[in-house]
Amino acid sequence: MRPIPAALALLASLTTAGCSVFGGQAAPEPEYRVLVSEPPFEIREYPPLTVARTTAEGGWDAAVRRGFGRLFDYIGGANAPATEVSMTAPVLTEPQGDSIPMTAPVSAAPQGDGWRVMFVLPPEYTVATAPRPTHPEVEIATLPARRMAVLTFSGTLGDDRIAEARSRLAAWLADRPEAPAGAWQAAGYHPPWTLPWLRRNEVMVPVAMDG
Repeated sequence: MRPIPAALALLASLTTAGCSVFGGQAAPEPEYRVLVSEPPFEIREYPPLTVARTTAEGGWDAAVRRGFGRLFDYIGGANAPATEVSMTAPVLTEPQGDSIPMTAPVSAAPQGDGWRVMFVLPPEYTVATAPRPTHPEVEIATLPARRMAVLTFSGTLGDDRIAEARSRLAAWLADRPEAPAGAWQAAGYHPPWTLPWLRRNEVMVPVAMDG
């Protein structure tokens, strides 16, 4: 069976979750606690999350399309025991490996390793209980409990917008006690057909708290 094109897959999945072209409610998302709020910036505390993830090579756009297609197939039944898994938001992407910390120049891009694309699974799943992927490049993993510095912005997601958001988030953190403590991630909450100014996007990075 040929994979469903990523854009069509995202359209179908998030339509059933109640999204609209006018920026309606996106798919369910993980709960978190806001520790600091200085819009558009926040410090959040997330519990452990179970994710389905895959890695794809290439630039951000191409890698996300390929990775999204694999993960959409997984939640659509490309798993054992061939069961459907509810779609959640956001779709997370991050540079593969530790090659691009938050403090790297914003023009940096993965070289050879590519991008990791992740779907957060519904909270009832763990690594032990989630359906087993049948695609050899999809795996189930646990993200540990983390504190994340987050910048929320609208518009499209792509290399340039992500680089700009990373720069703004790094500048905000430079004046705060929290220090970046891991690789950054980009998060998209709405499908690509949502009006750009109504989309919710985020760039986030784990932080260490003084004291």
